[in-house]
Amino acid sequence: MGTSNTKLGASNTKMALQVQNLTLNTGREIPAIGFGTGTSFFGRGEDVGALVGHAFQAGITSFDTAVVYGTEGGLGSGLSGLSCPRSSLYITTKTPDWAWTKEEIVEEVEKSLKLLQVTYLDLVLLHTPAPRKGAAFLKKILTDEQIDRLPDPMDAKVMEAKRLSAWQGLEECVEKGFVRDIGVSNFTVHHLQQLLAQPDIKIRPSVNQVELNPYQTDPETYNFCKKEGVLLQAFGPLGNGREMLTDPVLVEISKKKKKTTAQVSLRWAWQLGVATVTKTEKIPRMKEN
Repeated sequence: MGTSNTKLGASNTKMALQVQNLTLNTGREIPAIGFGTGTSFFGRGEDVGALVGHAFQAGITSFDTAVVYGTEGGLGSGLSGLSCPRSSLYITTKTPDWAWTKEEIVEEVEKSLKLLQVTYLDLVLLHTPAPRKGAAFLKKILTDEQIDRLPDPMDAKVMEAKRLSAWQGLEECVEKGFVRDIGVSNFTVHHLQQLLAQPDIKIRPSVNQVELNPYQTDPETYNFCKKEGVLLQAFGPLGNGREMLTDPVLVEISKKKKKTTAQVSLRWAWQLGVATVTKTEKIPRMKEN
């Protein structure tokens, strides 16, 4: 495992601002705002790598990727160009839709470590409670035959067992020193209840990353996670962008507070104790957020 004074890269990129942290149920901290590399960044690793230095200068130290995004290699290249201790960065990735056994999870995490050019990951999430067989992105990665061999997402018993097996793979990654904290993504209350009720789990999820914003509040998941000590992390915190950010209520609040509607939306999440993952290719927006 990397030490706190291990340097990444040799550039003189310096951070201008500092993002505040939230505390996980393990006692470790996670930056309140992270730089996301999914959605429009899918398969654009080089573009991600080129933006890392700008994000860092804007105060971002938390970087979020996933195997299926195809951006781990680009992010790793960008991070390697930063002249800062590894301990000052927070790196998250997510397991792919095709890894559901302990062995497969460990293998995928080891691949991610190599692509990201680090010796440990701060957080790894189970990306989905079931394979997204019909997703367009998956059809670009796997053959039809490979997709057919994935577990049936509609078979509740099979998927409960698969989620447990995958979770135990993440626990093994923690034991091996590959990962510090582990969590889930896109899990409903039902999925979390099932996992937490398993007598064989050793580590409780630290994070549940879900879509959350002023237009999509999901009080059931928010309240359950708060009660169980699982930190909610929001992707899509600015909604679909233009529509939510021109909402009359948000516009009125932003005028009163002399902030942008994006800043108001991110502040809304912060006051709820929710971490956020933002995605922008515009350097001024990085600093603004």
